[in-house]
Amino acid sequence: MSSRYEGRHRGSSNGRRIPQSLRSGFALPTAAAATLVVTATGATVAQSAPISLDLTGAEAAKTRAADAAFERAEATQRRQQYELKVSAVRSRVEQEQRASRDQARKAVAKKKAVEAAKAKALAAAEKERRERHKWVKPIAGATFTSGYGWRWGRMHNGNDFATPVGTPLVAMSSGTVTFVGQDGGYGNKIEIEYWDGTVSWYAHLNTFNVSVGQQVSPGDLVGTTGNTGSSTGPHLHLEIHPGGGGAVNPAPWLHEHGLQ
Repeated sequence: MSSRYEGRHRGSSNGRRIPQSLRSGFALPTAAAATLVVTATGATVAQSAPISLDLTGAEAAKTRAADAAFERAEATQRRQQYELKVSAVRSRVEQEQRASRDQARKAVAKKKAVEAAKAKALAAAEKERRERHKWVKPIAGATFTSGYGWRWGRMHNGNDFATPVGTPLVAMSSGTVTFVGQDGGYGNKIEIEYWDGTVSWYAHLNTFNVSVGQQVSPGDLVGTTGNTGSSTGPHLHLEIHPGGGGAVNPAPWLHEHGLQ
């Protein structure tokens, strides 16, 4: 009885059963074998298993590092492209600003040149106007002999200036000659209407140097003094008719125009 029992339940020399996977003539796939080894060997397999896990973690770390490096490279490239775009935009804006400033400077310079030319033209025109409208004495070196007012029972409408025959007479300002000829007691006479409407009469002349309708300027020679008409000696009889009207005393008028 005991021998039969012992024959059916024999134990190993070390008291352990050999796993079926390790028996000769039988093999399991590697993964299954590893599982069985972990199950069968316990602590021994547990000590060797982290080696495989560490290798897998290193590869993952390398992959993550490579991905990070790639992302950094892409970020650097994007930043560089952005900086290039920003630089191009800034350069274009600066060029446009320079062009705008240059255009503005040219516009200001042109405006100043136009204003300077205008001012110069206005100054020249004003100078010409003053020259054209200035007043000068009709005769030089003459002696005043008779004034405006009643004389010998009649009105003397002008001032007399004694001077030798042939003394030059000039226009007192710019104007138009309106009469040239003989006029009774005035003898040879010239009438000139000036730019402000004033008319001057030169009487008792010897010669004429202008004709009716002729334009004259201040100081232009118009004739010479004489002793024609009702005259007691060579002289200039000067009358002033403002606005072409009646005669006025020449003395205040001459003084007002800086001629006396």
